[in-house]
Amino acid sequence: MTSTPSAPVDAPLPDSIRRRLFAIALGLFAPIVLIWFLAATVVARGLQFPPALAFSTSGSAAPARPQVFDARPLRELVEASSDEITLRQDDAQPLRALLTPAVPAKSAVIVVYPNCIDAEALVGYSRVLRSAGYAALIIDYASSPDQKNRPESRGYGFGWRQRRDLLDAIAALRSRGVQTFAALGVSEGGAAALFASADGAPIAAIISDSSYAELSTVLRRIPPLDSLNPIFDRTVLWEVGLMTGRAIDEVAPAKAAAKLDGRPLMVINGADDPLVPPADARKIFAAARGPKALWVAPHAGHAAALATDPDQYERRVGAFLTRYLGVPAQSAGTN
Repeated sequence: MTSTPSAPVDAPLPDSIRRRLFAIALGLFAPIVLIWFLAATVVARGLQFPPALAFSTSGSAAPARPQVFDARPLRELVEASSDEITLRQDDAQPLRALLTPAVPAKSAVIVVYPNCIDAEALVGYSRVLRSAGYAALIIDYASSPDQKNRPESRGYGFGWRQRRDLLDAIAALRSRGVQTFAALGVSEGGAAALFASADGAPIAAIISDSSYAELSTVLRRIPPLDSLNPIFDRTVLWEVGLMTGRAIDEVAPAKAAAKLDGRPLMVINGADDPLVPPADARKIFAAARGPKALWVAPHAGHAAALATDPDQYERRVGAFLTRYLGVPAQSAGTN
């Protein structure tokens, strides 16, 4: 009796069957992949708005911003004379700044800050600079007649997008005869000052107050990323990089600090900062190769060194600016 030989066990599947199996697998997994990336987009988008950061500028337990929004423009809150300057008009929302005092000066300090700081807090920074004898150009994110531009509706740029604002501010000051520039950046504003300086902006001295060291690290420390699946976590960070316009690992002020070409840097941080711990400040400080100073303010939360110890803040910032920016004209001559 002759037996019929069986087909080899490892014989390849016919093309029609392979195509059918691929279609089935695609039908099963495509919705999962789509849901995965859509969910990552929602989380990444949410991280760019203030409610995602459950921390405050005055302490870890306080709300992220005052319960009552002061709609008055910054110009009405600043005590000294001031002049409003348009920095950029080509956007849908023009960018403006307030120069105070509105007098000719050879040097000025550009103040950059996060969108969760209210206008009243900015008055404190202008007082510090005025006390030191310098003009302050405060980029006016805080005041706008457009209610759509209120802090809770404006996304974070993590300092990367704001670096362009410093270049516009420098151009505006140069047109008024200012020759020397410093930058005082708070939170993501500190990151912006470091990014702009690393890109070659002619900033003679940088004060970085409460800047994070690496965006990927700081985002992993905050809700909702701190409890996510690690693979989903990486997907979210990848999408944040796409939205920011830069690979997430490259959005790192510590790397920017290493490219300052010897320009003086002062790093300030709160000892009790729940969002940006002192380790971030020390990392930025260690990366800088030029003249540098570090102050970790005791008992201060995020971006709260000025509010916690205003006298010490004024003394340290004033001494740093005088040493590296030069004695201001207002102090050298008649006041």
